[in-house]
Amino acid sequence: MRNPALHHFPHIRFKHGEKVLWNPVLKKEYKNLPEERIRLQFVDYLLEEVGFSKHRISFETPVNLPRDKSSSRTDLICYDDSFKPLLLVECKAADVKLEAKAALQIARYNQEVNAPFLLVTNGLQSFWFANAPPELNYLEKTPAPFSSKTNYEMLFGYWSERGFLGAKSHPDIQGWLVKSCSELYLNASDPPSYLSFSGSEPDLLLANYYSINELNTSTKLALSLSSTPHGVTKLIGILNVDGENRALLHTSLDLIVSQESANTMVQSGSVNRTIDLKEEIGFNFKNPIIDYTSELVRIMSYLP
Repeated sequence: MRNPALHHFPHIRFKHGEKVLWNPVLKKEYKNLPEERIRLQFVDYLLEEVGFSKHRISFETPVNLPRDKSSSRTDLICYDDSFKPLLLVECKAADVKLEAKAALQIARYNQEVNAPFLLVTNGLQSFWFANAPPELNYLEKTPAPFSSKTNYEMLFGYWSERGFLGAKSHPDIQGWLVKSCSELYLNASDPPSYLSFSGSEPDLLLANYYSINELNTSTKLALSLSSTPHGVTKLIGILNVDGENRALLHTSLDLIVSQESANTMVQSGSVNRTIDLKEEIGFNFKNPIIDYTSELVRIMSYLP
Protein backbone atom coordinates (compact mmCIF):
# COMPACT_ATOMS: atom_id res chain seq x y z
CA MET A 1 0.00 0.00 0.00
CA ARG A 2 0.99 3.66 -0.26
CA ASN A 3 3.34 4.75 2.52
CA PRO A 4 1.46 7.00 5.00
CA ALA A 5 4.71 8.91 5.60
CA LEU A 6 5.16 9.63 1.89
CA HIS A 7 4.98 13.40 2.31
CA HIS A 8 7.12 13.68 5.41
CA PHE A 9 10.82 14.49 5.47
CA PRO A 10 13.80 14.06 7.81
CA HIS A 11 15.33 16.89 9.80
CA ILE A 12 18.51 18.42 8.33
CA ARG A 13 21.53 20.14 9.83
CA PHE A 14 24.60 21.65 8.13
CA LYS A 15 28.07 20.35 8.98
CA HIS A 16 31.12 21.74 7.20
CA GLY A 17 28.80 23.22 4.58
CA GLU A 18 27.04 19.92 3.76
CA LYS A 19 23.66 18.58 4.81
CA VAL A 20 23.54 15.80 7.39
CA LEU A 21 20.51 14.10 8.87
CA TRP A 22 19.35 15.02 12.36
CA ASN A 23 17.60 12.51 14.60
CA PRO A 24 15.09 14.51 16.72
CA VAL A 25 14.63 11.60 19.14
CA LEU A 26 18.26 10.76 19.87
CA LYS A 27 19.45 14.35 19.29
CA LYS A 28 22.37 13.25 17.09
CA GLU A 29 23.61 13.54 13.53
CA TYR A 30 23.62 10.79 10.93
CA LYS A 31 25.18 10.54 7.50
CA ASN A 32 22.74 11.39 4.71
CA LEU A 33 22.18 7.80 3.58
CA PRO A 34 19.12 6.40 1.72
CA GLU A 35 17.87 3.99 4.40
CA GLU A 36 18.41 6.58 7.14
CA ARG A 37 16.26 9.09 5.23
CA ILE A 38 13.45 6.52 5.05
CA ARG A 39 13.71 5.74 8.74
CA LEU A 40 13.65 9.39 9.81
CA GLN A 41 10.85 10.08 7.32
CA PHE A 42 8.69 7.54 9.14
CA VAL A 43 9.71 8.94 12.53
CA ASP A 44 8.62 12.38 11.35
CA TYR A 45 5.22 10.94 10.44
CA LEU A 46 4.90 9.29 13.85
CA LEU A 47 5.78 12.43 15.78
CA GLU A 48 3.97 15.05 13.73
CA GLU A 49 0.91 13.30 12.32
CA VAL A 50 0.22 10.36 14.61
CA GLY A 51 1.21 12.19 17.78
CA PHE A 52 3.33 9.26 18.93
CA SER A 53 5.60 9.95 21.90
CA LYS A 54 9.31 10.17 21.05
CA HIS A 55 9.99 8.46 24.39
CA ARG A 56 8.38 5.28 23.03
CA ILE A 57 10.57 4.95 19.92
CA SER A 58 13.86 3.05 19.98
CA PHE A 59 16.57 2.75 17.31
CA GLU A 60 18.89 -0.13 16.47
CA THR A 61 17.90 -2.47 19.28
CA PRO A 62 20.13 -5.60 19.24
CA VAL A 63 18.38 -8.91 18.57
CA ASN A 64 20.14 -12.26 19.01
CA LEU A 65 18.73 -14.74 16.55
CA PRO A 66 19.33 -18.50 16.47
CA ARG A 67 22.32 -19.52 14.31
CA ASP A 68 23.42 -15.89 13.82
CA LYS A 69 27.13 -15.43 14.53
CA SER A 70 26.64 -11.77 15.43
CA SER A 71 23.70 -9.83 16.79
CA SER A 72 21.44 -8.00 14.33
CA ARG A 73 19.79 -4.65 14.99
CA THR A 74 16.24 -3.52 14.38
CA ASP A 75 15.57 -0.24 12.55
CA LEU A 76 12.74 0.91 14.83
CA ILE A 77 10.66 -0.44 17.66
CA CYS A 78 7.61 1.49 18.88
CA TYR A 79 6.29 0.71 22.35
CA ASP A 80 2.84 0.98 23.90
CA ASP A 81 1.99 2.91 27.07
CA SER A 82 3.28 -0.01 29.16
CA PHE A 83 6.53 -0.03 27.18
CA LYS A 84 5.81 -3.35 25.57
CA PRO A 85 6.76 -3.68 21.88
CA LEU A 86 3.88 -2.54 19.69
CA LEU A 87 5.46 -2.15 16.24
CA LEU A 88 8.64 -3.47 14.63
CA VAL A 89 9.81 -1.50 11.57
CA GLU A 90 12.26 -2.49 8.83
CA CYS A 91 13.35 0.32 6.47
CA LYS A 92 14.73 -0.15 2.96
CA ALA A 93 16.14 2.38 0.51
CA ALA A 94 13.67 3.89 -1.96
CA ASP A 95 15.16 1.96 -4.91
CA VAL A 96 14.81 -1.41 -3.15
CA LYS A 97 11.80 -3.39 -4.31
CA LEU A 98 9.81 -4.84 -1.43
CA GLU A 99 9.68 -8.61 -1.76
CA ALA A 100 8.77 -11.63 0.34
CA LYS A 101 12.30 -11.94 1.77
CA ALA A 102 11.89 -8.57 3.50
CA ALA A 103 8.84 -9.93 5.34
CA LEU A 104 10.82 -13.05 6.25
CA GLN A 105 13.63 -10.92 7.66
CA ILE A 106 11.37 -8.85 9.88
CA ALA A 107 9.50 -12.01 10.94
CA ARG A 108 12.82 -13.48 12.13
CA TYR A 109 13.56 -10.34 14.13
CA ASN A 110 10.11 -10.50 15.64
CA GLN A 111 10.82 -13.93 17.10
CA GLU A 112 12.67 -12.02 19.81
CA VAL A 113 10.82 -8.68 19.77
CA ASN A 114 7.30 -10.17 19.68
CA ALA A 115 5.51 -7.02 18.52
CA PRO A 116 1.83 -7.40 17.46
CA PHE A 117 2.39 -5.21 14.37
CA LEU A 118 5.17 -5.21 11.78
CA LEU A 119 6.03 -2.79 8.98
CA VAL A 120 8.39 -3.01 6.01
CA THR A 121 8.74 0.22 4.03
CA ASN A 122 10.93 1.73 1.31
CA GLY A 123 9.45 5.20 1.75
CA LEU A 124 7.10 4.77 -1.20
CA GLN A 125 5.30 1.54 -0.32
CA SER A 126 4.48 -0.02 3.02
CA PHE A 127 3.68 -3.61 3.91
CA TRP A 128 1.87 -3.87 7.24
CA PHE A 129 1.43 -7.18 9.06
CA ALA A 130 -0.34 -8.40 12.17
CA ASN A 131 1.59 -10.95 14.17
CA ALA A 132 -0.55 -14.07 14.58
CA PRO A 133 1.89 -16.91 15.38
CA PRO A 134 2.84 -19.02 13.57
CA GLU A 135 1.77 -16.68 10.72
CA LEU A 136 1.92 -13.04 9.67
CA ASN A 137 -1.33 -11.63 8.35
CA TYR A 138 -1.04 -8.92 5.70
CA LEU A 139 -3.07 -5.81 6.51
CA GLU A 140 -4.93 -3.82 3.87
CA LYS A 141 -4.65 -0.53 5.76
CA THR A 142 -2.54 1.18 8.37
CA PRO A 143 -3.30 -0.17 11.88
CA ALA A 144 -5.30 2.21 14.06
CA PRO A 145 -2.47 2.99 16.55
CA PHE A 146 -0.37 4.32 13.63
CA SER A 147 -2.98 6.05 11.49
CA SER A 148 -3.04 9.83 11.09
CA LYS A 149 -4.69 11.59 14.02
CA THR A 150 -3.83 15.25 13.53
CA ASN A 151 -4.24 17.76 10.72
CA TYR A 152 -0.64 18.84 10.97
CA GLU A 153 0.05 22.09 9.14
CA MET A 154 3.50 22.37 7.57
CA LEU A 155 4.45 25.99 8.17
CA PHE A 156 7.71 27.83 7.50
CA GLY A 157 9.47 26.26 10.50
CA TYR A 158 8.71 22.75 9.28
CA TRP A 159 10.29 23.30 5.86
CA SER A 160 13.22 25.20 7.34
CA GLU A 161 14.08 22.44 9.83
CA ARG A 162 14.04 19.90 6.99
CA GLY A 163 16.48 21.75 4.78
CA PHE A 164 14.14 23.20 2.17
CA LEU A 165 13.89 26.84 3.27
CA GLY A 166 16.61 29.00 4.76
CA ALA A 167 15.78 30.22 8.26
CA LYS A 168 16.97 33.72 7.29
CA SER A 169 14.92 33.93 4.08
CA HIS A 170 13.52 37.39 3.48
CA PRO A 171 10.26 37.86 5.46
CA ASP A 172 8.47 39.20 2.36
CA ILE A 173 8.78 35.85 0.54
CA GLN A 174 8.32 33.34 3.36
CA GLY A 175 4.61 32.88 2.64
CA TRP A 176 5.33 32.27 -1.05
CA LEU A 177 8.07 29.80 -0.13
CA VAL A 178 5.72 27.76 2.07
CA LYS A 179 3.11 27.63 -0.72
CA SER A 180 5.82 26.59 -3.17
CA CYS A 181 6.91 23.73 -0.92
CA SER A 182 3.31 22.51 -0.82
CA GLU A 183 3.07 22.72 -4.61
CA LEU A 184 6.34 20.88 -5.21
CA TYR A 185 6.34 18.29 -2.45
CA LEU A 186 2.76 17.75 -1.28
CA ASN A 187 0.38 18.49 -4.15
CA ALA A 188 2.32 17.18 -7.16
CA SER A 189 0.81 14.21 -8.99
CA ASP A 190 3.90 12.09 -8.29
CA PRO A 191 5.72 11.89 -4.94
CA PRO A 192 9.01 13.79 -4.67
CA SER A 193 12.23 11.96 -5.55
CA TYR A 194 15.53 12.28 -3.73
CA LEU A 195 18.26 12.95 -6.29
CA SER A 196 22.00 13.12 -5.75
CA PHE A 197 24.61 14.03 -8.34
CA SER A 198 28.10 12.53 -8.14
CA GLY A 199 30.88 14.97 -8.91
CA SER A 200 28.77 18.09 -8.39
CA GLU A 201 30.23 21.03 -6.49
CA PRO A 202 29.31 20.74 -2.79
CA ASP A 203 28.30 24.41 -2.52
CA LEU A 204 25.57 23.88 -5.15
CA LEU A 205 23.69 21.64 -2.68
CA LEU A 206 22.13 19.64 -5.51
CA ALA A 207 21.40 16.53 -3.43
CA ASN A 208 17.82 17.06 -2.30
CA TYR A 209 14.17 16.12 -2.83
CA TYR A 210 12.86 17.15 -6.27
CA SER A 211 9.48 17.48 -7.91
CA ILE A 212 9.74 15.87 -11.35
CA ASN A 213 7.70 17.68 -14.01
CA GLU A 214 7.24 15.78 -17.28
CA LEU A 215 6.86 18.30 -20.10
CA ASN A 216 6.62 15.69 -22.86
CA THR A 217 7.83 12.16 -23.55
CA SER A 218 11.45 13.29 -23.82
CA THR A 219 11.74 16.34 -21.54
CA LYS A 220 11.59 16.52 -17.75
CA LEU A 221 12.31 19.37 -15.35
CA ALA A 222 13.25 18.55 -11.75
CA LEU A 223 12.62 21.44 -9.34
CA SER A 224 13.81 21.79 -5.78
CA LEU A 225 13.97 24.35 -3.00
CA SER A 226 17.01 24.11 -0.74
CA SER A 227 18.32 26.02 2.26
CA THR A 228 21.99 26.99 2.44
CA PRO A 229 24.48 27.06 5.33
CA HIS A 230 23.96 30.85 5.35
CA GLY A 231 20.22 30.50 5.98
CA VAL A 232 18.89 31.62 2.58
CA THR A 233 16.88 29.70 -0.03
CA LYS A 234 17.91 28.44 -3.45
CA LEU A 235 15.71 27.35 -6.34
CA ILE A 236 17.35 24.51 -8.28
CA GLY A 237 16.27 23.19 -11.66
CA ILE A 238 17.66 20.19 -13.56
CA LEU A 239 16.65 19.83 -17.23
CA ASN A 240 16.65 16.25 -18.50
CA VAL A 241 16.22 15.50 -22.21
CA ASP A 242 16.12 11.94 -23.57
CA GLY A 243 17.34 10.58 -20.24
CA GLU A 244 20.36 12.90 -20.07
CA ASN A 245 20.79 15.86 -17.73
CA ARG A 246 21.38 18.78 -20.10
CA ALA A 247 21.26 21.93 -17.98
CA LEU A 248 21.33 23.24 -14.41
CA LEU A 249 19.63 26.34 -13.06
CA HIS A 250 20.66 27.70 -9.65
CA THR A 251 18.81 30.75 -8.29
CA SER A 252 19.17 32.74 -5.09
CA LEU A 253 15.61 33.76 -4.28
CA ASP A 254 16.81 36.18 -1.63
CA LEU A 255 18.89 38.03 -4.22
CA ILE A 256 15.81 38.38 -6.41
CA VAL A 257 13.74 39.91 -3.65
CA SER A 258 16.67 42.22 -2.82
CA GLN A 259 16.68 43.47 -6.42
CA GLU A 260 20.14 42.03 -7.20
CA SER A 261 20.42 41.44 -10.95
CA ALA A 262 23.05 38.66 -10.86
CA ASN A 263 20.76 36.19 -9.08
CA THR A 264 20.73 33.10 -11.29
CA MET A 265 23.33 30.79 -12.80
CA VAL A 266 22.49 28.60 -15.81
CA GLN A 267 24.95 25.90 -16.79
CA SER A 268 24.70 23.86 -19.99
CA GLY A 269 27.68 21.69 -20.78
CA SER A 270 30.80 23.84 -20.35
CA VAL A 271 28.82 27.10 -20.78
CA ASN A 272 27.89 29.12 -17.70
CA ARG A 273 25.65 32.19 -17.81
CA THR A 274 24.63 34.57 -15.05
CA ILE A 275 21.22 36.11 -15.59
CA ASP A 276 18.48 38.07 -13.87
CA LEU A 277 15.58 35.62 -13.58
CA LYS A 278 13.15 38.44 -12.91
CA GLU A 279 14.08 40.16 -16.17
CA GLU A 280 14.36 36.95 -18.22
CA ILE A 281 10.97 35.42 -17.40
CA GLY A 282 9.18 38.03 -15.29
CA PHE A 283 9.73 35.95 -12.17
CA ASN A 284 7.93 37.30 -9.10
CA PHE A 285 6.63 36.07 -5.77
CA LYS A 286 2.94 36.36 -6.63
CA ASN A 287 2.51 33.57 -9.18
CA PRO A 288 2.72 29.88 -8.24
CA ILE A 289 6.14 28.37 -8.84
CA ILE A 290 4.69 25.78 -11.24
CA ASP A 291 3.57 28.62 -13.56
CA TYR A 292 7.21 29.21 -14.49
CA THR A 293 7.97 25.64 -15.62
CA SER A 294 7.85 26.22 -19.38
CA GLU A 295 9.81 29.48 -19.14
CA LEU A 296 12.50 27.84 -17.02
CA VAL A 297 12.86 25.10 -19.62
CA ARG A 298 13.15 27.75 -22.33
CA ILE A 299 16.03 29.62 -20.74
CA MET A 300 17.76 26.36 -19.72
CA SER A 301 17.53 25.12 -23.32
CA TYR A 302 19.19 28.26 -24.69
CA LEU A 303 22.70 27.80 -26.06
CA PRO A 304 24.63 31.02 -26.83
